[in-house]
Amino acid sequence: MNNLVTLHFPARSRTMPDQAAIHPGCRYDMIWPDSALTEYLNHLNDVNHDQQTGVVGAYRLSVDSAAIEPVDLSAQPPQCFVWDTDLLSPGMRRCLHIDPEGQRTTHDNRLTLIDAGLAAPEVRLLDNRPVLTISPWFELEWTTEAFASQLGLVQLVDSSRTVQFADGESLVLLDTETAGRDPVLYLNDSADSSAVKPVCPFQAQGGKQRFGFSTVVSQAILAEVRNNPVVSVSVLEKYTWYFMQNAAPDDPERHIWVPVHLPIVWGWSIRVQQRFDGVWDIFRKKLIMPIPSTEAPALPRWQNNSLRCQMAREL
Repeated sequence: MNNLVTLHFPARSRTMPDQAAIHPGCRYDMIWPDSALTEYLNHLNDVNHDQQTGVVGAYRLSVDSAAIEPVDLSAQPPQCFVWDTDLLSPGMRRCLHIDPEGQRTTHDNRLTLIDAGLAAPEVRLLDNRPVLTISPWFELEWTTEAFASQLGLVQLVDSSRTVQFADGESLVLLDTETAGRDPVLYLNDSADSSAVKPVCPFQAQGGKQRFGFSTVVSQAILAEVRNNPVVSVSVLEKYTWYFMQNAAPDDPERHIWVPVHLPIVWGWSIRVQQRFDGVWDIFRKKLIMPIPSTEAPALPRWQNNSLRCQMAREL
């Protein structure tokens, strides 16, 4: 019998129909009554102050870092980006200068995770070279009732990839712990300069689609490293994936990427080695199936990427 598990998501507030809508990811001028300013300043001493107020001064994403900045109170007028409307207190809402003729809606953009899984890991031959691969897949429903938006994906990873040699020695090819305790941005191509990967085409307001999304994570299996024969490869990784939205990705001064779903966590622990006939095969595997997480930070943050963490780039 299948065991059905119900995921209880935090209650989502709805914009009142007689109010102009506040859109996550958009920039707003701020008018600070003393009470609201005091409320904001009280949270500035918190490490995750943005998690308390629902606004940030800026959210700058690159392949090397994700920087969250507080509101610049010296600007005239101060400006902020809203990243989560549900965290806005009534006082903070009143601070935001909203066009009174702006759009009114009782709905939000919504991404629904219908199903998710991992295709079985396998060793493939690509250009006559063995490559270890795994393919997470998702079935999604993307609805843009509130405003037109682009759906994207940020991929963070905690990773350790190690090769073992015939002489019993080993070499760590990738170790993200050297970058600190937090996950780093996953990159698999030195020519890739995008922190957020598009998931589907830009969707107009009122759009709704149900579709499948999958990608491949790979690890090249090297026959030798520095003239030392490789006998096995071990991979231990945990991924945290963030589905994000942006109303205007080409206008970063007025719009930022914001989460549209709880982070998805998945991972694998696997070992491949050569059989007696020289064919690479999987000898051990343990998979963490994709599940939504309430423990991962709501806004993705990183201070490095997996390519820069690679310890043996020149082999």
